[in-house]
Amino acid sequence: MNETIFEPYYDAYIIGENLKTIKVAFIGNSITWHDPSEKIGWDHKAGMAASSIENDYVHRTVEKIARNKNVNVEFVVNNIADWEREFEDFDFSRIKGINNFKPDYTIFQLGENVAQADIEIKTDSFINNYISLINYIETKNNEIICLPFWYSKEKVQAITKVAIKTNSYLVDLSHLGNGLDKRNYVKSEMNYKHQGVAVHPGDFGMENISDNIYSIFNVILNE
Repeated sequence: MNETIFEPYYDAYIIGENLKTIKVAFIGNSITWHDPSEKIGWDHKAGMAASSIENDYVHRTVEKIARNKNVNVEFVVNNIADWEREFEDFDFSRIKGINNFKPDYTIFQLGENVAQADIEIKTDSFINNYISLINYIETKNNEIICLPFWYSKEKVQAITKVAIKTNSYLVDLSHLGNGLDKRNYVKSEMNYKHQGVAVHPGDFGMENISDNIYSIFNVILNE
């Protein structure tokens, strides 16, 4: 999975004319966005492994923001799983389209594909390069960082430090994918033969991810 260099996907959720419009960027991995891949049995565009694009966490979050806060939302989605595997050598110009979009808020859903050996041996390098990624995106202190869906003590500790050093909001997703509630995995809803797909969040898990992220917007859009 995540072998393709994905182009940004742009969309908007418009609920009415003459309303405030906010721009949100979602930067993540396959949980955020994955094109169809026949070799792993994934047949549609969406965050893996939602049953449809409307049910992935990105689109559920955008809908909640728009309808609950009475705003229009323009958004961009970019899978940068390559950064997770190459965080010491990643060329940020590959994601310059995010800055061209000029987001008001940026959500970072990253870490799942970082090798456990890398996070243990290259902890400081990971933290510094994650900070560099966040600083590259020009969002003016409206960054929301997610702790990984699949729990790793080392990743949780490192990414929490990133959030502190960058004055970012922090959303914990690790309790969803730690195996205590298996309904969060798509294998509780659909039978995917590829185990990598099967442990991704299904519609139930995506809804829970969305609720956790929306809880931040529920506060900051009232400020």
